[in-house]
Amino acid sequence: MGFMNAQSRCTGFCQRVEEGVFVGWAINVVKPEKPTIVSAFIDDVKISEIKCDIENKTLQQKLNFFRGDIGFQFSIPERYRDNKKHKLSFQFIDETPFIISDSKQNNKQVSYVYFQLLRNNDSVEYESFIDGWKNGSIVGWVLKKDLKTGEYIGNCSILVVMNGIELQMVQANRYRPDVANAYNGEPRCGFAVVIPKVLRKCFKAEFRVYVMPDYIEVKNSPYQTSLVDDLLEQKLLIMNQHIDSLYNEINSLKSEIKNLIAYPEYVIDEYHLWAQKYFSSLPKLLDKKRQNLKDLKIKLKSPKISIICPVYKPDLSHFREAVDSVLCQTYKNWELILIDDGGKSASIQREIKKYVLYDNRIKAITLTCNMGISEATNEGLKQVKGQWIAFFDHDDLLVPEALEMMIMEAQCHNAYFVYSDEDKLDNNGEFTEPNLKPDFNYRYLLGCNYICHFVMIHVDYVRKVGFLSSQYNGAQDHDFILRLTEYLKSSQIHHVQEILYHWRITPNSTAETTANKQYAVKAGIACVSDHLKRKGQETMVSSIENATMYKVAWNKIPQSTVTIIIPFKDQIEITKKCVDRILDQTNYSHYNILLVDNGSKKPETLEFIKNYSRKKTVNFLTVQEEFNFSRLNNLAAQKIKSDFYLFLNNDVFIENEDWLEIMLNEAEFADDIAIVGAKLLYPNGRIQHGGIIVGPGEVAQHMNRGMIKNDFGYVGRSVLSQELTAVTAAMMLVKASVFHEVDGFDEINLKIAYNDVDLCLKVREAGYRIIMCMDVIAIHHESYSRGSDDRPEHQERFTYEMEFMEKKWGEKAVYKNDSAYSPHFKVKPQLFYELTDPAKI
Repeated sequence: MGFMNAQSRCTGFCQRVEEGVFVGWAINVVKPEKPTIVSAFIDDVKISEIKCDIENKTLQQKLNFFRGDIGFQFSIPERYRDNKKHKLSFQFIDETPFIISDSKQNNKQVSYVYFQLLRNNDSVEYESFIDGWKNGSIVGWVLKKDLKTGEYIGNCSILVVMNGIELQMVQANRYRPDVANAYNGEPRCGFAVVIPKVLRKCFKAEFRVYVMPDYIEVKNSPYQTSLVDDLLEQKLLIMNQHIDSLYNEINSLKSEIKNLIAYPEYVIDEYHLWAQKYFSSLPKLLDKKRQNLKDLKIKLKSPKISIICPVYKPDLSHFREAVDSVLCQTYKNWELILIDDGGKSASIQREIKKYVLYDNRIKAITLTCNMGISEATNEGLKQVKGQWIAFFDHDDLLVPEALEMMIMEAQCHNAYFVYSDEDKLDNNGEFTEPNLKPDFNYRYLLGCNYICHFVMIHVDYVRKVGFLSSQYNGAQDHDFILRLTEYLKSSQIHHVQEILYHWRITPNSTAETTANKQYAVKAGIACVSDHLKRKGQETMVSSIENATMYKVAWNKIPQSTVTIIIPFKDQIEITKKCVDRILDQTNYSHYNILLVDNGSKKPETLEFIKNYSRKKTVNFLTVQEEFNFSRLNNLAAQKIKSDFYLFLNNDVFIENEDWLEIMLNEAEFADDIAIVGAKLLYPNGRIQHGGIIVGPGEVAQHMNRGMIKNDFGYVGRSVLSQELTAVTAAMMLVKASVFHEVDGFDEINLKIAYNDVDLCLKVREAGYRIIMCMDVIAIHHESYSRGSDDRPEHQERFTYEMEFMEKKWGEKAVYKNDSAYSPHFKVKPQLFYELTDPAKI
């Protein structure tokens, strides 16, 4: 029944069943476990790739094959139904021909057939859209509507054309649950076509996307965008000044070739594929952790864990899966307390009784009326017998290793509060939206409950904190965690860097949408505000774009003195603009400006110095030495006495009047805060700097670079102030005493690059914290004033400074494992995007 070329690794068969419709099946005998691909050719031109995944039980039995999803169906596209004669053929994935049984030739077996068709009146329709340019890709979605059934079908073929050049034909099969929900269609309908970097060096790009093989243009096509950033524009503008740019081009080409060849293996957009491999690796990871403890002769205790689970009208099958995930735990000393919160569901009550009879570790509490999640949880807390308490929702899932890993990490790190990473589980059974969290980050916690699931707390601290408060229902867990921070030191809160919890997306859950629970937003504002009041802080807390993310505005006028240090050399137009912005738009009064003149010679500069020296708040320091950013700032800091230094590039222009007041309030919030950074934008409004992530190989990468100003970023990381390992000295507020304590910038080894990262690492190593303040925004013409590090004449110095950083910090934990960044992400220019191969973690 199947036909296989002697040199092919595939077998299959196809037949014409009606005019313009062909059905068949195909198997890749080398990889039989996965559906194979068949290519369709019309007039010897490839027009479509067909996935052979249609279920056919009858065919499965005839072939005696272990899978039934091996079939396919192909309809002649509308544009070939033109009453003209055309040739049709198929090829296997290895490009060998496919046998067709032609009903017009008495079912003769041939490698191609001819057809001549008129246009259908009942053709399919498409819903589609180009979302835009994201993460180096053109992104969008396509759904095909079957007019007979009304179904919306994904996995369409699309062709991407850039500036008239055909780039790539791909399947629109990326996971898009948002589109599926909107159209009640198949979720695998998205596309994200990576544009090679070598093609991105054009000022404007026009993308056209077509649904194939009908060449139907996608909505919002053509889509026009600029693929260059401001830094590249600057390079292009000054290129005529560099005859020796060939050296630079060679280095650039090396990088481009690497980018063209090495596409990411795992990316956040395809998380489900990564997750399948990751979760299958967890048993081995747990075995390794056990063996490490055994080798170190560390014997851990096995305290009882009380798992609190309020139950209120869950889907029965989801509830069973939730309880079963607890029963499957590798750690055995637990109790599960199920609190039926007046749901009055006979089926759920019967199920609870069955579980109680099945396993004596499961306890049941039945409430006569619905008391709400906080009070129901509190009823469970009254009955706990464990030393540790965990919170669990009635339709979510724990991975089998969850409890054992949590209790293991808690004891190894002397922690009293541990939390893990989590993801979401949708109605299609796909893992999605992973929350790969930073280590404990109090400032980030004020902005959102990033901790969420899975949490486990020592019972002593639960008793100190007290019960959950129903006045914060919708944000009761956020309130509870904030109250815990009032009793616990940061060192007693530990982050388990593994995904141990699946948060199920249901129509009524906040995992689905906060639009269903706007009360959660109001409760979140109240709990953050009340927490800060208890700490003696008067603030104004507000929601960011009506989401459960919060901006904290401090109602306090600081009194600290600040010296703003600005190195410059000529280029007086931008320096004057920088200074004027400060003088005209700063509503804080306790500051002065120290301009460090590094050998200016132009007459207009001397005139500027003469005029601005008359201003009460402006002073000048002249340094006649070669450009050394670190030394210029160190010399300035030695000449003045202030509570804080504000290091500022002369190509940075402030935007908000209260910028300095906001930064000072962040710095003065706690004694151990030593540095505060600001959000910097390119002149085109996109983000240039939103903090720095450090790590071996890359040294440092800017967070959120290239994003739109108000884009939330990954779990709010682009809009929420947070603790980070480093920020840029292009605009950096530093506590003066700490600056001198760590000996300032390294003016010997890091004259130009990475001196700010090195300073931050020294400050972190000394036990201080660094805050990235997302509420202060300035415009930065990056490296405009003194040039770029990738110019040929700077390359040797830049390479030395990079190697110095690797040598100095390479083996230190503060650098190897950035506490603000998950090890599941790679430290690459595109942060929060590429995922680390689970086998290499």
